Amino acid sequence: MIVPNKVIRFSDSIIGKMPIILEYISTKEMTIKELYFSTQNHFEEIDEFIYSIDVLYLLDAIRVDFDKGVVKYVSKD
Repeated sequence: MIVPNKVIRFSDSIIGKMPIILEYISTKEMTIKELYFSTQNHFEEIDEFIYSIDVLYLLDAIRVDFDKGVVKYVSKD
């Protein structure tokens, strides 16, 4: 589920689904709720979405502003 292997294809893994989230927030910041509803058809269950957000946060690819409740893309330029 999290990483691809013999049974799980890359596109079905969490690692394969993280670019979907980055694509949505690359142009504007969104709340977690807005982001989930925009991307929910790409995830089988909400836990996959949460794992993706967690990994992106740990990789410092996104920032979460807890005061505003929004998620932002972290540009590495």
